[in-house]
Amino acid sequence: MRKWHPDTKRHNETHAFSHRRVKIVATLGPSSSSVEKIRELIEEGVDVCRLNFSHGSHDFHAKLIANVREASKAANKPVAIMQDVQGPKIRCGVLPKEGIELKNGDHVFLYPEGSQPKNAPKGATLLPISAEIALPVSSAVQVGARILFDDGKLQTRALKVNPPEILVEVEVGGRLTSNKGMNLPGTPLSIPCLTEKDLEDIRFGIKQGVDAIAMSFVRSAEDIEELRKICKEQSPEPPILIAKIEREEAVEAMDSIIEAADGLLVARGDMAVELGPERVPAIQKKLIHSCNQLGVPIITATQMLESMIQSPTPTRAEASDVANAVFDGTDAVMLSGETASGQYPLEAVRIMSEIIMEAERSSEFYSGPTDMVPMPGSTVESIEFSASRIAHHVGAVAIACITHSGLAARSLAKFRPETPIIAIMDHEPMVRRLSFIWGVHGVLIPKILATDDLFGMVETVLREQGIAQTDDIVVVTAGIPSLRRGTTNMVKVHKIGR
Repeated sequence: MRKWHPDTKRHNETHAFSHRRVKIVATLGPSSSSVEKIRELIEEGVDVCRLNFSHGSHDFHAKLIANVREASKAANKPVAIMQDVQGPKIRCGVLPKEGIELKNGDHVFLYPEGSQPKNAPKGATLLPISAEIALPVSSAVQVGARILFDDGKLQTRALKVNPPEILVEVEVGGRLTSNKGMNLPGTPLSIPCLTEKDLEDIRFGIKQGVDAIAMSFVRSAEDIEELRKICKEQSPEPPILIAKIEREEAVEAMDSIIEAADGLLVARGDMAVELGPERVPAIQKKLIHSCNQLGVPIITATQMLESMIQSPTPTRAEASDVANAVFDGTDAVMLSGETASGQYPLEAVRIMSEIIMEAERSSEFYSGPTDMVPMPGSTVESIEFSASRIAHHVGAVAIACITHSGLAARSLAKFRPETPIIAIMDHEPMVRRLSFIWGVHGVLIPKILATDDLFGMVETVLREQGIAQTDDIVVVTAGIPSLRRGTTNMVKVHKIGR
């Protein structure tokens, strides 16, 4: 009897089945925008393509979306598209081409761009900030608050606040150029999470059929619910919603945000600036653990293989960072500049996949949800929990979930079975959305009917995917007899060809 192991090679190289459980999210950009390049990324292991709406026009993104769909079809692998909306990015305004040099101890006067500074003290350096955020920012800032620029490279502290103007003193200087971001760690802001640009981008994304929307600078569960309402107004089948955790308020409200969102993204870049880099590792572990407990997918992101933007190999620290995210129980890891603008996008995906696979072989270091039990009263979770244990005991090569919504497969993934999870579905958007879920491989088939020969169908799918052959044992779960959403009530041990 063959038992699956991560080292197992594909039986049929024409199919895109991979034994890697943790998924890879890759950001697309100038280095990865053509159909051919995207197809190569998918063949190297990309499961989700991220489109960063902080950059690029709608025409550019429409072309990218079309290219992803074409490349996904050519690679014979379902790939999800995640639209990452910019959010209320707080920035300084336009400065001279060479920028301005700020020295420790300098006084800098912040005022709304396009207006005349009214209360600037003599000798202070003038620094315009975006007009739309000047008043809400200055209204929230208190004397003594820290205001950082350019991802925290330049650090200042508020000396005097007279909305919409702020006088600050430079504590860590440097050269500041136009439109660099501002961060206000420890200062709660009342600026809405969704700007007018975001709303336009979201409407565009839904029309284009994106599979997920990542919401920046989430503060509370109410922010997610507001976005969900907007999406439902645009489509009867809206995208799934991913909450990006990067601010102090979001960390404090993580439990309610996890319950409200369809997934989380640990945005470690802004989080490090907002909360301090020393706090990020512990918060990452806590977020992953909390999501694992509820079966909510979580993506670990930012600078995972940053050096590979310019180098064909990662640093040892970066390899350890990716592996530790796998050991913690993350559902997915994300590449940003490495694939969007880097010189080695294919190598970055290939090496990330190899690091994940090696980490998954080292199960003794795994600290994910190995002791999970079903939620009381949940038939679906009870069935899938049982399936995961049965598959282990009988040496099954796969667990096949016949599912319409993907709920059964997501529930099964919560228990982190050693056996591959194959979700057999008849609805393409739902198949793509499973690309975010640990260990789940979606297979699209024609419409499933209650009168179908379910076990014959399972055999055909598993043989075609190169997963099973005659006399292999598989475990099958389904909702009998209706096969409707949320009706999973059956688990069966099935021998192929019998």
